[in-house]
Amino acid sequence: MAQLITAIDLTSDDEVDPDLATTWFEDLADTLDRLPAAERARLADLFAAAAERETRPDVRASMARLPEDLGLDDEDDEDDEDGDEDQDGDD
Repeated sequence: MAQLITAIDLTSDDEVDPDLATTWFEDLADTLDRLPAAERARLADLFAAAAERETRPDVRASMARLPEDLGLDDEDDEDDEDGDEDQDGDD
């Protein structure tokens, strides 16, 4: 999956319509957001491991950004922090 997402990300605008790619990525991020936190964290770890094994610098950099770009790294933490702040009224 990391290779496919990265291939789309690194494809020129002439080869893949940027609006279409954005829609794909937004739909994917929405689907991944529905996973339990432990599964999102595991997927983020798998993406990071794939990036570490990649030898092409541009592909490695793109893969390394996947957890953040897809909301896998911090989505759960931000929801907890934001939710607490909203409920507490910014102590």
